[in-house]
Amino acid sequence: MAQPAKRPWISGLALLASLHLLLFYGLPGGILFVILILLGVLYFRAGALAAVATTLALGLATLFCAVAIHLLGLDKAMYYRPHEQLVVQDYDQGHRAYRKNARVEMDMPHGDLKALTAAPLAQPRRVVFRTDREGFRNDGDYVPGQVVLVGDSFVVGMGDSQTDTLSSQLSRDLGIPAYNLGHPGDISDYLATVRAFRARHPGPFRGALFLFEGNDFETKYEPAKSPGWISRWFGAYYGLFTGTDLYRVTKSLYVRATKARSIAKSGNVLMETLAGQRMGFYKPYVDVSLRADYAMPPAMARDLVELAGQMEQVFFVPTKYRVYAPLLGKSVPAHAQWRALQRLCSQRGWRCTDLTPALSSASSELLKRGEFTWWLDDTHWNRQGMAVAARVVAGRIHAGLLPSKVSP
Repeated sequence: MAQPAKRPWISGLALLASLHLLLFYGLPGGILFVILILLGVLYFRAGALAAVATTLALGLATLFCAVAIHLLGLDKAMYYRPHEQLVVQDYDQGHRAYRKNARVEMDMPHGDLKALTAAPLAQPRRVVFRTDREGFRNDGDYVPGQVVLVGDSFVVGMGDSQTDTLSSQLSRDLGIPAYNLGHPGDISDYLATVRAFRARHPGPFRGALFLFEGNDFETKYEPAKSPGWISRWFGAYYGLFTGTDLYRVTKSLYVRATKARSIAKSGNVLMETLAGQRMGFYKPYVDVSLRADYAMPPAMARDLVELAGQMEQVFFVPTKYRVYAPLLGKSVPAHAQWRALQRLCSQRGWRCTDLTPALSSASSELLKRGEFTWWLDDTHWNRQGMAVAARVVAGRIHAGLLPSKVSP
Protein backbone atom coordinates (compact mmCIF):
# COMPACT_ATOMS: atom_id res chain seq x y z
CA MET A 1 0.00 0.00 0.00
CA ALA A 2 1.40 3.36 -1.01
CA GLN A 3 2.37 5.72 1.78
CA PRO A 4 0.80 9.20 1.98
CA ALA A 5 4.26 10.65 1.45
CA LYS A 6 4.31 9.09 -2.02
CA ARG A 7 0.99 10.57 -3.14
CA PRO A 8 1.77 13.76 -5.06
CA TRP A 9 -1.91 14.49 -5.68
CA ILE A 10 -2.36 15.06 -1.95
CA SER A 11 0.47 17.58 -2.01
CA GLY A 12 -1.16 19.20 -5.04
CA LEU A 13 -4.49 19.55 -3.25
CA ALA A 14 -2.71 20.96 -0.19
CA LEU A 15 -0.96 23.51 -2.41
CA LEU A 16 -4.29 24.52 -3.96
CA ALA A 17 -5.81 24.93 -0.50
CA SER A 18 -2.81 27.02 0.58
CA LEU A 19 -3.26 29.26 -2.45
CA HIS A 20 -6.84 29.97 -1.37
CA LEU A 21 -5.70 30.77 2.15
CA LEU A 22 -3.02 33.12 0.85
CA LEU A 23 -5.65 34.97 -1.18
CA PHE A 24 -7.07 36.27 2.11
CA TYR A 25 -3.89 38.36 2.51
CA GLY A 26 -3.43 41.54 0.51
CA LEU A 27 -0.12 40.49 -1.00
CA PRO A 28 1.03 41.74 -4.42
CA GLY A 29 0.85 39.16 -7.18
CA GLY A 30 4.62 38.81 -7.45
CA ILE A 31 5.12 38.08 -3.75
CA LEU A 32 2.16 35.70 -3.75
CA PHE A 33 3.65 33.81 -6.71
CA VAL A 34 7.06 33.46 -5.03
CA ILE A 35 5.48 32.15 -1.80
CA LEU A 36 3.41 29.67 -3.79
CA ILE A 37 6.51 28.39 -5.64
CA LEU A 38 8.39 27.94 -2.35
CA LEU A 39 5.45 26.09 -0.80
CA GLY A 40 5.20 23.89 -3.89
CA VAL A 41 8.86 22.90 -3.60
CA LEU A 42 8.41 22.20 0.12
CA TYR A 43 5.20 20.21 -0.30
CA PHE A 44 6.45 17.92 -3.05
CA ARG A 45 9.83 17.33 -1.44
CA ALA A 46 8.65 16.84 2.13
CA GLY A 47 5.68 14.70 1.18
CA ALA A 48 1.93 14.68 1.59
CA LEU A 49 1.90 14.55 5.40
CA ALA A 50 4.06 17.64 5.75
CA ALA A 51 2.06 19.41 3.03
CA VAL A 52 -1.26 18.76 4.80
CA ALA A 53 0.18 19.74 8.19
CA THR A 54 1.56 23.01 6.80
CA THR A 55 -1.75 23.81 5.12
CA LEU A 56 -3.68 23.16 8.34
CA ALA A 57 -1.27 25.39 10.25
CA LEU A 58 -1.72 28.14 7.65
CA GLY A 59 -5.48 27.75 7.92
CA LEU A 60 -5.43 28.06 11.72
CA ALA A 61 -3.14 31.09 11.50
CA THR A 62 -5.49 32.72 8.99
CA LEU A 63 -8.50 32.06 11.21
CA PHE A 64 -6.64 33.45 14.23
CA CYS A 65 -5.68 36.63 12.33
CA ALA A 66 -9.26 37.16 11.13
CA VAL A 67 -10.69 36.77 14.64
CA ALA A 68 -7.98 38.94 16.20
CA ILE A 69 -8.57 41.74 13.69
CA HIS A 70 -12.25 41.77 14.59
CA LEU A 71 -11.77 41.55 18.35
CA LEU A 72 -9.11 44.27 18.36
CA GLY A 73 -11.29 46.53 16.23
CA LEU A 74 -8.66 46.82 13.50
CA ASP A 75 -11.34 46.21 10.88
CA LYS A 76 -12.64 49.70 11.73
CA ALA A 77 -9.68 51.50 13.30
CA MET A 78 -7.45 51.02 10.23
CA TYR A 79 -9.60 53.35 8.13
CA TYR A 80 -9.25 57.11 8.35
CA ARG A 81 -12.33 57.68 6.15
CA PRO A 82 -15.41 55.65 5.15
CA HIS A 83 -14.43 55.15 1.50
CA GLU A 84 -11.89 52.37 2.05
CA GLN A 85 -14.18 50.72 4.58
CA LEU A 86 -17.09 50.46 2.14
CA VAL A 87 -15.67 50.24 -1.38
CA VAL A 88 -16.40 47.04 -3.32
CA GLN A 89 -16.14 45.80 -6.89
CA ASP A 90 -19.54 44.91 -8.33
CA TYR A 91 -18.39 42.20 -10.73
CA ASP A 92 -21.90 41.43 -11.94
CA GLN A 93 -22.48 45.06 -12.98
CA GLY A 94 -18.90 45.59 -14.12
CA HIS A 95 -18.04 48.62 -12.00
CA ARG A 96 -17.02 49.67 -8.49
CA ALA A 97 -19.50 50.85 -5.90
CA TYR A 98 -19.94 50.78 -2.12
CA ARG A 99 -21.48 48.25 0.20
CA LYS A 100 -25.24 48.43 -0.22
CA ASN A 101 -27.53 49.93 2.44
CA ALA A 102 -24.57 50.82 4.64
CA ARG A 103 -24.12 53.58 7.19
CA VAL A 104 -20.81 54.67 8.71
CA GLU A 105 -20.42 57.51 11.18
CA MET A 106 -16.91 58.24 12.30
CA ASP A 107 -14.47 60.89 13.44
CA MET A 108 -12.28 61.39 10.39
CA PRO A 109 -8.88 62.44 11.80
CA HIS A 110 -7.55 63.97 8.57
CA GLY A 111 -7.85 64.17 4.81
CA ASP A 112 -6.10 62.28 2.03
CA LEU A 113 -3.09 64.62 1.87
CA LYS A 114 -2.28 64.14 5.53
CA ALA A 115 -2.16 60.40 4.81
CA LEU A 116 0.80 61.18 2.51
CA THR A 117 2.82 63.46 4.76
CA ALA A 118 4.25 63.62 8.25
CA ALA A 119 3.71 67.38 8.33
CA PRO A 120 1.19 68.82 10.83
CA LEU A 121 -1.76 69.30 8.50
CA ALA A 122 -4.76 67.45 9.93
CA GLN A 123 -8.29 68.91 9.98
CA PRO A 124 -10.43 66.49 12.03
CA ARG A 125 -14.15 66.30 11.23
CA ARG A 126 -17.21 64.17 11.91
CA VAL A 127 -18.42 62.30 8.85
CA VAL A 128 -21.61 60.37 8.10
CA PHE A 129 -21.59 58.19 4.98
CA ARG A 130 -24.78 56.39 3.83
CA THR A 131 -25.44 54.26 0.75
CA ASP A 132 -28.60 53.11 -1.01
CA ARG A 133 -29.61 49.65 -2.26
CA GLU A 134 -27.49 50.08 -5.40
CA GLY A 135 -24.33 50.91 -3.46
CA PHE A 136 -24.09 54.65 -4.12
CA ARG A 137 -23.92 57.52 -1.64
CA ASN A 138 -27.55 58.55 -1.28
CA ASP A 139 -30.04 58.80 1.56
CA GLY A 140 -32.71 57.18 -0.61
CA ASP A 141 -33.01 55.10 -3.76
CA TYR A 142 -33.13 56.55 -7.25
CA VAL A 143 -36.37 58.22 -8.30
CA PRO A 144 -37.00 58.79 -12.03
CA GLY A 145 -36.61 62.46 -12.91
CA GLN A 146 -33.69 63.10 -10.58
CA VAL A 147 -30.57 64.59 -12.13
CA VAL A 148 -27.94 61.85 -11.99
CA LEU A 149 -24.51 63.20 -11.02
CA VAL A 150 -21.70 61.21 -12.66
CA GLY A 151 -18.04 61.58 -11.77
CA ASP A 152 -15.36 60.71 -9.24
CA SER A 153 -14.67 61.47 -5.58
CA PHE A 154 -15.77 65.10 -5.96
CA VAL A 155 -19.27 63.84 -6.77
CA VAL A 156 -19.08 61.27 -3.97
CA GLY A 157 -18.17 64.04 -1.53
CA MET A 158 -14.98 62.40 -0.29
CA GLY A 159 -13.94 63.72 3.10
CA ASP A 160 -17.30 65.40 3.77
CA SER A 161 -20.42 64.39 5.61
CA GLN A 162 -23.59 63.27 3.83
CA THR A 163 -25.48 66.55 4.25
CA ASP A 164 -22.63 68.50 2.60
CA THR A 165 -22.33 66.51 -0.63
CA LEU A 166 -23.10 68.08 -3.98
CA SER A 167 -26.24 65.97 -4.46
CA SER A 168 -27.51 66.82 -0.96
CA GLN A 169 -27.00 70.56 -1.39
CA LEU A 170 -28.62 70.55 -4.83
CA SER A 171 -31.64 68.62 -3.57
CA ARG A 172 -32.10 70.34 -0.21
CA ASP A 173 -31.03 73.92 -0.86
CA LEU A 174 -31.44 74.59 -4.58
CA GLY A 175 -34.51 72.66 -5.69
CA ILE A 176 -32.66 70.26 -8.03
CA PRO A 177 -33.57 66.65 -7.09
CA ALA A 178 -30.21 64.94 -7.55
CA TYR A 179 -28.92 61.38 -7.37
CA ASN A 180 -25.26 60.65 -6.54
CA LEU A 181 -23.80 58.10 -8.98
CA GLY A 182 -20.24 59.10 -8.16
CA HIS A 183 -17.30 56.81 -7.50
CA PRO A 184 -13.51 57.29 -7.85
CA GLY A 185 -12.28 56.20 -11.26
CA ASP A 186 -11.75 57.50 -14.79
CA ILE A 187 -13.92 58.02 -17.87
CA SER A 188 -13.98 54.29 -18.63
CA ASP A 189 -15.27 53.64 -15.11
CA TYR A 190 -17.94 56.33 -15.38
CA LEU A 191 -19.09 54.91 -18.70
CA ALA A 192 -19.34 51.38 -17.29
CA THR A 193 -21.30 52.70 -14.31
CA VAL A 194 -23.71 54.68 -16.50
CA ARG A 195 -24.25 51.72 -18.83
CA ALA A 196 -25.15 49.48 -15.91
CA PHE A 197 -27.32 52.16 -14.30
CA ARG A 198 -29.30 52.77 -17.48
CA ALA A 199 -29.78 49.03 -17.95
CA ARG A 200 -31.35 48.93 -14.48
CA HIS A 201 -33.35 52.13 -15.13
CA PRO A 202 -34.28 52.15 -18.83
CA GLY A 203 -36.58 55.19 -18.66
CA PRO A 204 -35.74 58.85 -19.41
CA PHE A 205 -32.33 59.90 -18.17
CA ARG A 206 -31.10 63.28 -16.94
CA GLY A 207 -27.37 63.34 -16.31
CA ALA A 208 -24.64 65.78 -15.34
CA LEU A 209 -21.02 64.72 -15.86
CA PHE A 210 -18.14 66.05 -13.75
CA LEU A 211 -14.58 65.70 -15.08
CA PHE A 212 -11.76 66.38 -12.63
CA GLU A 213 -8.67 68.03 -14.08
CA GLY A 214 -6.32 66.16 -11.75
CA ASN A 215 -6.87 62.58 -12.87
CA ASP A 216 -9.56 62.38 -15.55
CA PHE A 217 -7.40 63.86 -18.31
CA GLU A 218 -5.00 60.99 -18.78
CA THR A 219 -2.16 60.68 -21.27
CA LYS A 220 -2.56 56.90 -21.44
CA TYR A 221 -6.01 55.38 -21.45
CA GLU A 222 -7.68 51.97 -21.38
CA PRO A 223 -11.13 52.08 -23.02
CA ALA A 224 -14.24 50.83 -21.25
CA LYS A 225 -15.01 47.15 -21.80
CA SER A 226 -18.07 45.09 -21.02
CA PRO A 227 -16.89 42.10 -18.94
CA GLY A 228 -17.78 38.64 -20.20
CA TRP A 229 -19.38 36.01 -18.01
CA ILE A 230 -16.06 34.27 -17.37
CA SER A 231 -14.37 37.42 -16.07
CA ARG A 232 -17.46 38.27 -14.01
CA TRP A 233 -17.46 34.79 -12.46
CA PHE A 234 -13.76 34.82 -11.63
CA GLY A 235 -14.03 38.39 -10.38
CA ALA A 236 -16.91 37.50 -8.07
CA TYR A 237 -14.98 34.46 -6.84
CA TYR A 238 -11.86 36.52 -6.13
CA GLY A 239 -14.10 39.05 -4.41
CA LEU A 240 -14.88 36.44 -1.75
CA PHE A 241 -11.33 37.00 -0.54
CA THR A 242 -10.71 40.68 -1.29
CA GLY A 243 -13.93 41.71 0.43
CA THR A 244 -12.83 40.35 3.81
CA ASP A 245 -11.46 42.49 6.61
CA LEU A 246 -8.34 40.33 6.76
CA TYR A 247 -7.51 41.16 3.16
CA ARG A 248 -8.21 44.86 3.63
CA VAL A 249 -6.11 45.13 6.80
CA THR A 250 -3.11 43.19 5.48
CA LYS A 251 -3.17 45.01 2.14
CA SER A 252 -3.33 48.36 3.94
CA LEU A 253 -0.38 47.42 6.15
CA TYR A 254 1.66 46.40 3.10
CA VAL A 255 0.84 49.63 1.23
CA ARG A 256 1.69 51.76 4.25
CA ALA A 257 4.99 49.95 4.73
CA THR A 258 6.02 50.49 1.11
CA LYS A 259 5.06 54.17 1.25
CA ALA A 260 6.55 54.90 4.67
CA ARG A 261 9.68 56.57 3.29
CA SER A 262 7.70 58.73 0.86
CA ILE A 263 5.30 59.74 3.64
CA ALA A 264 8.19 60.67 5.93
CA LYS A 265 9.67 62.85 3.19
CA SER A 266 6.28 64.26 2.13
CA GLY A 267 7.39 63.39 -1.38
CA ASN A 268 3.97 63.82 -2.99
CA VAL A 269 2.75 66.81 -1.01
CA LEU A 270 3.57 70.44 -1.69
CA MET A 271 3.19 72.56 1.44
CA GLU A 272 2.25 76.25 1.30
CA THR A 273 1.07 78.86 3.81
CA LEU A 274 -2.01 80.96 3.13
CA ALA A 275 -3.77 83.31 5.56
CA GLY A 276 -1.58 81.90 8.31
CA GLN A 277 -2.74 78.35 7.59
CA ARG A 278 -0.69 75.43 6.29
CA MET A 279 -2.22 74.12 3.05
CA GLY A 280 -1.25 70.97 1.20
CA PHE A 281 -1.31 70.27 -2.54
CA TYR A 282 -0.92 66.90 -4.27
CA LYS A 283 2.18 67.22 -6.46
CA PRO A 284 0.97 64.97 -9.33
CA TYR A 285 -2.12 67.20 -9.61
CA VAL A 286 0.11 70.29 -9.56
CA ASP A 287 2.06 68.81 -12.46
CA VAL A 288 -1.17 68.27 -14.41
CA SER A 289 -2.22 71.85 -13.73
CA LEU A 290 1.09 73.12 -15.13
CA ARG A 291 0.84 71.29 -18.45
CA ALA A 292 1.36 73.68 -21.35
CA ASP A 293 -0.75 71.53 -23.66
CA TYR A 294 -2.86 68.40 -23.56
CA ALA A 295 -4.00 66.04 -26.31
CA MET A 296 -6.83 63.69 -25.41
CA PRO A 297 -6.10 60.04 -26.35
CA PRO A 298 -8.39 58.90 -29.21
CA ALA A 299 -9.82 55.98 -27.19
CA MET A 300 -10.63 58.34 -24.34
CA ALA A 301 -12.32 60.78 -26.72
CA ARG A 302 -14.46 57.97 -28.13
CA ASP A 303 -15.62 56.90 -24.67
CA LEU A 304 -16.22 60.50 -23.70
CA VAL A 305 -18.37 61.03 -26.80
CA GLU A 306 -20.60 58.12 -25.77
CA LEU A 307 -20.67 59.19 -22.12
CA ALA A 308 -21.06 62.97 -22.42
CA GLY A 309 -23.49 62.54 -25.30
CA GLN A 310 -26.01 61.21 -22.76
CA MET A 311 -25.63 64.18 -20.41
CA GLU A 312 -27.55 67.42 -20.12
CA GLN A 313 -24.48 69.20 -18.77
CA VAL A 314 -20.72 68.62 -18.50
CA PHE A 315 -18.71 70.35 -15.76
CA PHE A 316 -14.94 70.81 -15.51
CA VAL A 317 -13.62 70.51 -11.94
CA PRO A 318 -10.25 72.29 -11.48
CA THR A 319 -7.47 71.21 -9.16
CA LYS A 320 -6.98 72.88 -5.82
CA TYR A 321 -3.68 74.29 -7.10
CA ARG A 322 -5.31 75.94 -10.12
CA VAL A 323 -7.72 77.80 -7.84
CA TYR A 324 -5.23 78.80 -5.13
CA ALA A 325 -2.05 79.42 -7.14
CA PRO A 326 -2.95 83.09 -7.86
CA LEU A 327 -3.77 83.63 -4.18
CA LEU A 328 -0.32 82.30 -3.34
CA GLY A 329 1.27 84.87 -5.65
CA LYS A 330 2.08 82.31 -8.33
CA SER A 331 1.41 82.71 -12.04
CA VAL A 332 -1.86 81.22 -13.23
CA PRO A 333 -1.14 77.86 -14.90
CA ALA A 334 -2.12 77.15 -18.49
CA HIS A 335 -5.63 75.77 -18.87
CA ALA A 336 -4.68 72.89 -21.14
CA GLN A 337 -7.21 70.32 -19.92
CA TRP A 338 -10.18 72.70 -20.12
CA ARG A 339 -9.15 73.84 -23.61
CA ALA A 340 -9.07 70.21 -24.79
CA LEU A 341 -12.50 69.55 -23.32
CA GLN A 342 -13.87 72.84 -24.62
CA ARG A 343 -12.83 71.97 -28.19
CA LEU A 344 -14.66 68.66 -27.99
CA CYS A 345 -17.69 70.34 -26.43
CA SER A 346 -17.85 72.84 -29.29
CA GLN A 347 -17.53 70.10 -31.89
CA ARG A 348 -20.25 67.93 -30.33
CA GLY A 349 -22.59 70.71 -29.21
CA TRP A 350 -22.44 69.75 -25.52
CA ARG A 351 -23.30 72.21 -22.74
CA CYS A 352 -20.00 72.47 -20.87
CA THR A 353 -19.05 74.69 -17.97
CA ASP A 354 -15.70 75.39 -16.33
CA LEU A 355 -16.15 75.66 -12.55
CA THR A 356 -12.78 77.43 -12.17
CA PRO A 357 -14.01 81.06 -12.34
CA ALA A 358 -16.74 80.56 -9.72
CA LEU A 359 -14.43 78.64 -7.37
CA SER A 360 -11.59 81.15 -7.82
CA SER A 361 -13.85 84.11 -7.09
CA ALA A 362 -15.43 82.49 -4.04
CA SER A 363 -12.05 81.32 -2.73
CA SER A 364 -10.69 84.86 -2.95
CA GLU A 365 -13.68 86.28 -1.04
CA LEU A 366 -13.67 83.55 1.61
CA LEU A 367 -9.94 83.98 2.17
CA LYS A 368 -10.61 87.48 3.50
CA ARG A 369 -12.39 85.76 6.41
CA GLY A 370 -9.75 83.05 6.73
CA GLU A 371 -12.04 80.46 5.13
CA PHE A 372 -11.47 78.07 2.25
CA THR A 373 -13.28 76.10 -0.46
CA TRP A 374 -10.98 73.07 -0.13
CA TRP A 375 -9.91 71.21 2.98
CA LEU A 376 -6.39 72.25 3.90
CA ASP A 377 -5.35 68.61 4.34
CA ASP A 378 -7.24 67.16 1.39
CA THR A 379 -7.46 67.23 -2.40
CA HIS A 380 -11.26 67.66 -2.20
CA TRP A 381 -13.77 70.45 -1.70
CA ASN A 382 -15.13 71.17 1.74
CA ARG A 383 -18.79 72.11 2.33
CA GLN A 384 -18.25 75.68 1.10
CA GLY A 385 -16.54 74.55 -2.08
CA MET A 386 -19.38 72.18 -2.87
CA ALA A 387 -21.88 74.96 -2.18
CA VAL A 388 -20.18 77.12 -4.82
CA ALA A 389 -20.23 74.27 -7.32
CA ALA A 390 -23.87 73.46 -6.48
CA ARG A 391 -24.97 77.02 -7.27
CA VAL A 392 -23.28 76.91 -10.67
CA VAL A 393 -24.72 73.49 -11.44
CA ALA A 394 -28.23 74.58 -10.46
CA GLY A 395 -27.96 77.68 -12.62
CA ARG A 396 -26.80 75.71 -15.65
CA ILE A 397 -29.51 73.09 -15.25
CA HIS A 398 -32.22 75.75 -14.88
CA ALA A 399 -30.81 77.49 -17.96
CA GLY A 400 -30.60 74.27 -19.95
CA LEU A 401 -32.84 75.49 -22.73
CA LEU A 402 -30.72 78.54 -23.51
CA PRO A 403 -29.07 78.47 -26.95
CA SER A 404 -25.49 78.78 -25.66
CA LYS A 405 -23.72 75.42 -25.74
CA VAL A 406 -20.30 76.12 -24.27
CA SER A 407 -19.74 78.29 -21.24
CA PRO A 408 -16.50 80.16 -20.59
